[in-house]
Amino acid sequence: MGVLTRVVAAIAIAAVAVAAQAQTFIRDAEIERTLARMTGPVYEAAGIDPDSVRMFVMLDSRLNAFVTGRNIVLNTGLLQRFDRPEAVIGVIAHEVGHITGGHLARREIALRGAGPMQLGVLLAAAAAAAAGAPDVGMAAALGGTSAMQRAFLAFSRAEEAAADQAGVTYMTRAGFDPDGMLDVLRLFRGQEVFASSRIDPYAQTHPLSAERIALLERAVAESPARGRPAEPELVYWFERMRAKLDGFINRPEQTLARLRGAADADSEFNLYRRAIAEHRMADVAGALATLDRLQRMRPNDPYYYALRGQVLFENARPAEAVAPFRRALALAPDEPLIAGQLGRALVASGDPALEREALGVLERAARDDPGEPGVLRDLAAAHARAGDTGMAALVTAERMALSGDFEGAARQARSALGHLPAGSPAARRAEDIVDLAPTR
Repeated sequence: MGVLTRVVAAIAIAAVAVAAQAQTFIRDAEIERTLARMTGPVYEAAGIDPDSVRMFVMLDSRLNAFVTGRNIVLNTGLLQRFDRPEAVIGVIAHEVGHITGGHLARREIALRGAGPMQLGVLLAAAAAAAAGAPDVGMAAALGGTSAMQRAFLAFSRAEEAAADQAGVTYMTRAGFDPDGMLDVLRLFRGQEVFASSRIDPYAQTHPLSAERIALLERAVAESPARGRPAEPELVYWFERMRAKLDGFINRPEQTLARLRGAADADSEFNLYRRAIAEHRMADVAGALATLDRLQRMRPNDPYYYALRGQVLFENARPAEAVAPFRRALALAPDEPLIAGQLGRALVASGDPALEREALGVLERAARDDPGEPGVLRDLAAAHARAGDTGMAALVTAERMALSGDFEGAARQARSALGHLPAGSPAARRAEDIVDLAPTR
């Protein structure tokens, strides 16, 4: 790689990092399972392997979704805003259309004529704008180059129209009403008259035009799936996901005030909101009592058991949290995030027998969901509690390497090599990490 190319790459990476630093990604077993229910049929309709695409949920109240490589990022604001699953599925189907259309790769090729440095600025700005930092986005990058701005936006409009058509096709094949895609465009159609600070990032990074909307309306009208209702099971989990997000994101005192005296205050979804809000207000007794009501409705629901464990754990009762987490994992054995929660409670329990059990539980969670930093942190703690200094240092090194801190990872890996048997698989893992460290 030449010096100039490295500079271009550095500009792009730096801008994305700036845009992402202020963001938080949510990992939650129930939310991820619900999104999998929604996306699985779309991926199948598009002919892509579900395991080849990763879905991320970003804690951000603005309405946005974007794709980078084979990663789809959805803002919590998007998930909370729409009241039917087809709208969110429409956004996902559109982003899948970008993936299958190879639009990101083509955009890079189309911009190469601008020269390496300008290309780096453009790619960085596009990524930053997509992530929700429009102030360092396309307007800044393209400011004075009107010809390039017109060329880039024309290319983007063509991409958006193609992704729309692909999205309608995938939703139709999957049996979803593609009118959900129009829900999104109808919402953003009026924002084009606003100042840029008032426009949601999705509208800024997914250009609208009268022609695009007309083409989509025509495609939706011709779809045999138009007007088809979503399966009740999907609607149920979608509404539950929104209730959970509301409970954890909205101000808890406002949630409780809104539910007080509401005609539907005792519905399952509103009880879910209430239990979470009570937990966040440190009303442990109230949260557990509300969870009792929820669990009488659904006695074998793993996610209600997981929430009970979370309430207990986060209120300094880790030993008591073990039983509900254990039950949750028994009911949902394919949920590594719940395994991670159980492992953390076992480590913190203060019971030597439970601490020993934590090693197996956390190793399983790390194997089934590689790279989850919380699991790796707890696994390192479990090894340390067991007196295995070498493995504790190795797992810490792996966690640091995954976060991009290769120098820190190398220091931990060298420490691990001082304790691990020479030539062992663990020692070879540590040596691989040392080799990743930048040379000075």
